[in-house]
Amino acid sequence: MPLYTVTARDANGRTVSQVKDAPSVGDLVQEMRKAGLTVIGVKSEGGGGVAGPANAPTEAQGRAKVQGGLFQKKIKVGDLAAFCRQMSTMLRAGLSLLDSLETITAETEVPQFKTALESVMLDIEAGSKLSDAMKKHPHIFSALMCSMIEAGEVSGSLDTILEQLGVFFKRRHKQAQQIKSATAYPKFVAGFFVLIVSGIFAFLVPQFKALFTQYGADLPFLTSVLILISDAIVEWWFITVPIIIGAVIAAIYWRRTPQGAESWDKMILKAPLFGPMTLKSGVARFTMTLSTLVRNGITLDQSLEITSKTLGNIVLEQAILDARQKLIQGYSLYQALTDSGIFPSLMTKMVKVGEDSGALPDMLADVTEYYEEEVTAAVQGITSLIEPALIIALGGVVLVVILGIYLPIFNLSRTAAKGSAGK
Repeated sequence: MPLYTVTARDANGRTVSQVKDAPSVGDLVQEMRKAGLTVIGVKSEGGGGVAGPANAPTEAQGRAKVQGGLFQKKIKVGDLAAFCRQMSTMLRAGLSLLDSLETITAETEVPQFKTALESVMLDIEAGSKLSDAMKKHPHIFSALMCSMIEAGEVSGSLDTILEQLGVFFKRRHKQAQQIKSATAYPKFVAGFFVLIVSGIFAFLVPQFKALFTQYGADLPFLTSVLILISDAIVEWWFITVPIIIGAVIAAIYWRRTPQGAESWDKMILKAPLFGPMTLKSGVARFTMTLSTLVRNGITLDQSLEITSKTLGNIVLEQAILDARQKLIQGYSLYQALTDSGIFPSLMTKMVKVGEDSGALPDMLADVTEYYEEEVTAAVQGITSLIEPALIIALGGVVLVVILGIYLPIFNLSRTAAKGSAGK
């Protein structure tokens, strides 16, 4: 059996290094965990690289989604969840890997996913492993998914791993759907708000502008501003519309650059309402992913690197990568996460309990359930605040427009009344 140098941490926080033989890295990690040790890293005696089921992506690869094309289409999490569940069921029923893939590919309706699966089948027919074939399509099959599938291939439990991946993606899909459904009505109200305001400036204000011009009314500052906005929409649309479209496109491209994405993510985390919700959502995704990886025999340092690319927030990603470096230097996971100053104390304390008791995956799963409930409550709370806020804002705009329109009319009335009295 191959020899490995394994670095682990015991319940007292001491780092130990041993040379052990094992059929695979997955078996070695499971053996060390049973002995009450948390595996930090594993190296093959014959090579200098980190061995194991995870070929963690580089930072540049992890940020590829930020630097990708503007209209690049992504596979939905729900599609991946269905794929994993179907594959697990077919493999357990005795179908071969190729037969299972062929059946699913024939029923897949997403062209990009179908093309990727056909390419995976060709690679497997040529002798590649499923995980290696999937790694050629990083925009569809994430590093997390490839690493877990490789762990399943090494341990001979591919069907079980696929089932766990299906549950994992299903939970992520459910969380995303909750946020989407909870924000649907506020989006509708916001769209209606923009439509009404645009209609006021495009059709109502010009009518009163003509009236004021006809009678030579003395326009207050508020009315002048409203007429200026109306002119920009109605008379100068060939300038205003390209400027708005160009600004939106520029903002999208800026958001997709590393500097823009980092600035945006920092701003989101500091936002009064959305910041706490984003942090809780990131914590839930982090603990869910880390628990799934560690539970399936992937070393802690590799799990942290893979997990950092699934958070969707560069600030949180960098905090996890910094924690990974401290972990390698000898810090406990609790110390590394606490030093970041970003993560909630409840989460870090639960991590400490998991490390001390040797039940880190179970503690992380408990944290995931707690913060998923917190995210649901936060979404509902924000939704209940956004709806009346948008209605009040719409009423405020309408009030401003009414004041801007009727102030000159009042002035005209006073002028006419004084003229009549003078006669």
